[in-house]
Amino acid sequence: MMDLSQLDLNLLLVFNAVMRQRSATLAGEDLDMSQSAISNALRRLRMHFGDPLFTRTPRGMAPTLMAERLAEPIQEALDNLRQALQSAHEFEPRSSRRVFRLFMSDVGQMMLLPGLAATLQELSPEATLRVVDVDRRSAQQMMVEGTIDIAIGTFTDMQGAFHRQRLLSKSYCVIARRGHPAFQGALTLERFLDSRHAIFHPSANSHDDVEHVIAALFQARGRRRRVVLELAHGLGIEEAVAATDVLMCVPHRLAACLRARGKIELAPLPFEAPVVEVSQFWHHRFHGDPGHRWLRSLVFRTYSAEREKPWIMPGMVAGTLASAAWASNEAAVQAA
Repeated sequence: MMDLSQLDLNLLLVFNAVMRQRSATLAGEDLDMSQSAISNALRRLRMHFGDPLFTRTPRGMAPTLMAERLAEPIQEALDNLRQALQSAHEFEPRSSRRVFRLFMSDVGQMMLLPGLAATLQELSPEATLRVVDVDRRSAQQMMVEGTIDIAIGTFTDMQGAFHRQRLLSKSYCVIARRGHPAFQGALTLERFLDSRHAIFHPSANSHDDVEHVIAALFQARGRRRRVVLELAHGLGIEEAVAATDVLMCVPHRLAACLRARGKIELAPLPFEAPVVEVSQFWHHRFHGDPGHRWLRSLVFRTYSAEREKPWIMPGMVAGTLASAAWASNEAAVQAA
């Protein structure tokens, strides 16, 4: 039986960092340690456990079977210790210089970030808000690691160890250039089916529910959808739609903002579609962290007023988002 008193517990931080990064160099950057200090710590760990723990491969430091067995208990122990130390000190927003990292789409950044940034500036003027631009899968892993604090959006696959709190609803409408023939009078379903279309495909896949409804609509009528433009980013939607004869389905909040600039028009969807919930998500590892709890509470309070705004247009049909997997995780989790 190994004697814990003979182990320098600081070495476990090195083990955890190398396990997470699969790189001695990146682990050193994480811990602000030199390469020689990391190498020395790994040597001492190997001597203590009588195992290589990590071997160098073309893809980085690969853990041995013993390292894989140790990884989860060590991670859990460090998390418990970290939370115990953090809970001993209340978070002081007025003096904190903490960097809060968010994951959201560019449209979310445009529509939702300004209010949050203004509130943060007022309550925690020394703190920094950083929006991280990565793919969705990387974002989830970064939330596990703590390099992203909160994801804001529609993420139906964030379940299990992820907590969710609903913030507001997102309904959809159709936008087109001013004077578009399909908008002369009411936008009917036939006009919608006959038109050329543009699709908004953000990397967060947050519009998939509506696009699936539209695809099923065309399929049920034996029609082929004429998609002539696909966009991955919100920047440029207004200009692209205003310069062409396409119709595009976008969140009503975004459409209302774009219409105010005078280049496009909007109309209710001529078919039933889901009203999608926008939520904040975080990993269970950081559920009890005081600063994290404060940020979640701030996000929730900031968007509580948005929930009361009558964004659904008169005549717009509000469908129900039907997803058994999503419904199983439907209960909102309190932020504090």
